[in-house]
Amino acid sequence: MPITLITGPANAGKAQLVLDAVRRDLAHGSEPLLIVPTRADAEHYLRELAGEGAAMGVRVQRFDGLIEEAVRRAGVREAPLGGLARERLIAALLERQPAMRASPGLVHAVGALLAELQVRRVSPARLSRALATWADADGPSVRREGIGRLLSEYIRALERLGRVDAEQRAVRALDGLRRSPSLWGRTPVAFYGFDDLTRLQLDAIETLGRVVGTAVTLSLTYEPGRVAFAGRAATFAELEPLAEEHHRLEHRAEYYSPPARAPLSHLERSLFETGSERADPQGAVRLLEGGGQRSELELVAREVGELIDGGMAPEEIAVVLRAPAAGADLLEEVFAGAGIPFALERRRHLGDIAIGRALIGLLRCLPAYGGGASPGELGDLLAWLRAPGQLERPELADSLEVAARRTGALSAAQARLLWEERHWPLERIDRLEQAAQRGPVALIERVIRELQRLFAAPRRAAASVLDMGPRLLRNLQDYDATRAAR
Repeated sequence: MPITLITGPANAGKAQLVLDAVRRDLAHGSEPLLIVPTRADAEHYLRELAGEGAAMGVRVQRFDGLIEEAVRRAGVREAPLGGLARERLIAALLERQPAMRASPGLVHAVGALLAELQVRRVSPARLSRALATWADADGPSVRREGIGRLLSEYIRALERLGRVDAEQRAVRALDGLRRSPSLWGRTPVAFYGFDDLTRLQLDAIETLGRVVGTAVTLSLTYEPGRVAFAGRAATFAELEPLAEEHHRLEHRAEYYSPPARAPLSHLERSLFETGSERADPQGAVRLLEGGGQRSELELVAREVGELIDGGMAPEEIAVVLRAPAAGADLLEEVFAGAGIPFALERRRHLGDIAIGRALIGLLRCLPAYGGGASPGELGDLLAWLRAPGQLERPELADSLEVAARRTGALSAAQARLLWEERHWPLERIDRLEQAAQRGPVALIERVIRELQRLFAAPRRAAASVLDMGPRLLRNLQDYDATRAAR
């Protein structure tokens, strides 16, 4: 089966061709996989296919779902190493390297490097040879030699743990399908919505389309020679030789509404291009300038209000922020003050709320893996104690903080000893630790119970108690008297 590559600019009809391929596969009795970048995309296209009555038989998943399917079919059995455990492992290995300090930024960068090396199948021996050649040309380097040792130690550590990381797991699954293509079967796969592709995604496309031989349909927003797409030229150059069919779609201005078609089409075609002519915006493109973020949002609110007054439905208006997390609160305040109806979708970190900070602090008070001291600090224990409703006398937490800072008890374990000398044992930490020792399932169940307790703590014993005794007794007496009269 061929790899079909579909390229073209934005709004050229690429989605239509990809979904047409999915519909053809369904009509022929296959159960295709549609792979999209985000969960929101998966929900959107599943609803679209369901509206056409074509959702039965097709699975819409993210790329992680495709890898999980490959792992299952290839029979990869090794247990995966979790993300947090991987970070801790890399940090521990970095501490052993000379001239390296395991800062969070370095742990993240080294993790990305190790992932790239494994996706590209670079073994420790091959890396050592390459680093030796580099050293012969530029001279030895402690940091460079440390990278070679780090990869070897990382792989040996995973072997001792009996685990594989996410990249090893994915690579082993794809290599298993390369060795035995029949394990995949004939399930077609379609990719849509990816701005660019990672090395692992390119590997999966080549494995499924060229080695396994299943039908793979892929779309890529790309036009040769366009400055806006220059960053995707390397990806296109890798995909084009793999594709047996290549559909090049041309620009289509029909996507835009007739009143705004000419200026918006011109903007899309000339974006980042040098020497392009200036076009009449015809009111379709406007620039609003304010003296600050609030004033700009006030101008936007006025513009939105005029659109709504003119008859446009509020749900047809979109406001896009460069950094929603930073500007969401101000937008909410400005739009609410202007009487603009809006729906604001945003995510908050668990640590941004008191209950979340308390739960995280409680977990950090547990002893570290391996029976060591707690990784938590004084602030973690205080975050738990200061959760709403946790203490009947919240001032006790303030007294602990003062005493701990005076005596230098800045770790969670030291602060706990100081607390228990003055007050009562913090047995909930011990119970959580006991659950952790029984395994992840027991730990999760205990964490859920602790979270429920933190949520209910401010309302504990706050319900009104109704004195129904005398009234209930009179009702029973009246009922007995009525029955006796009958």
